[in-house]
Amino acid sequence: MLRTAPLLPAFILLCLLGCTRDRSPQRPSGAFVPYIQAFTSGHVSARAPVRVRLAEGLVLKDTAQAALQAIFALDPSTEGTVRWEDANTLSFQPKERLRQGQVYQVTFRLGRLVDVPKELAEFKFGFSTVEQAIEVQVSDLQPHSPADLQWQRVVVSVFTSDDANGPDLAGSVAATQEGRNLKLSWEHEPGGTLHRAVADSVRRGSTASLVEFKWDARKIGGKDQGTLTFEVPAIGAFGLVRTETFTDGEQYATLLFSDPLDPAQDLDGLAGIRGVENVRAAVSGNKLLLYPTERLTGDQAAFIAAGLKNTAGHAMGKDLNVDLRFEEVKPNVRTVGNGTILPSTDGLLFPFEAVNLHAVDVRVVKIYADNVPQFLQVNELGGGDNLTLVGRLMLKRTVALERKDGIRTGE
Repeated sequence: MLRTAPLLPAFILLCLLGCTRDRSPQRPSGAFVPYIQAFTSGHVSARAPVRVRLAEGLVLKDTAQAALQAIFALDPSTEGTVRWEDANTLSFQPKERLRQGQVYQVTFRLGRLVDVPKELAEFKFGFSTVEQAIEVQVSDLQPHSPADLQWQRVVVSVFTSDDANGPDLAGSVAATQEGRNLKLSWEHEPGGTLHRAVADSVRRGSTASLVEFKWDARKIGGKDQGTLTFEVPAIGAFGLVRTETFTDGEQYATLLFSDPLDPAQDLDGLAGIRGVENVRAAVSGNKLLLYPTERLTGDQAAFIAAGLKNTAGHAMGKDLNVDLRFEEVKPNVRTVGNGTILPSTDGLLFPFEAVNLHAVDVRVVKIYADNVPQFLQVNELGGGDNLTLVGRLMLKRTVALERKDGIRTGE
């Protein structure tokens, strides 16, 4: 994340007021504004480079690659290489990923690049890196074949607080079943914080067994360790395994069963949420999905009738009442649609959606035409990365969202 001197934040941002940290990185003097346009600050990934963008039009001294290597100094001490990202931006790329959860103080030796007053020879600033952590949740149970339930796959979602792609993460999570090691295959979402691991060759026998997922975040720079235990039902034990609710976007509940459900059965009257009319139900493998037609919050009760069948035609045999909890939607704001805002003499409307917020901070930054190619190097038209390097703050305003009719924005 890049922090700007006055008049230089990011394109159009709708954001919550940030919380403060007990220990803050040092803040630079405003005297550097004529020389420094933007710099890394705030809470950043441990893989992120450290950047400083110089003001336009400065007369530079020696800009040879060798001379630049000593222009950045980090505390704690960090080895790395320095390069020009563009005509005005210098970046320091650490040789190894930075320490997680660490405050870094940076000295940028501005006087080696530009003739400045003695007291401005060193530009000092700071930032902190994300504290790394792992969370594991079982998301699915799948048979290798619907006709043979003996061999199963257990799918888990693995969340990391910072980028953790690669073999280090694979070496941080292990799975066993009754002492037998299980192979994990991995998929990583873009962004490096959401991952999916599949434990293959999970045996489902005549009695229930346990699959354990253990993790140790030290290999990816964290400190936490933990264990998640999942019970694999015995063959013939057709029943509910776990539930999960989702509130972001379309609200729904997922009920995971031990066996694949018959997708052709009529679900009318077999499942629903008590007190809620017109709950839409759908089958996906071992999952029964319930979509309420009205927004729910707090504790709710789902019902499953004894007649619910698996793909073998066997009914569950008993009615179930299932406790569900729908969390209130977290405060959030997002733009509506994927369009791009272009200049207009007639003004424009900027639509956005907000939930559980009393107000939003709006900041408008103009991207200069000459900087559009640089912007498109790291963004699509609707992107938002490194915008502080290519624009200038035009407007900053707080917009109140309270409604006179008393309806909350979370409803």
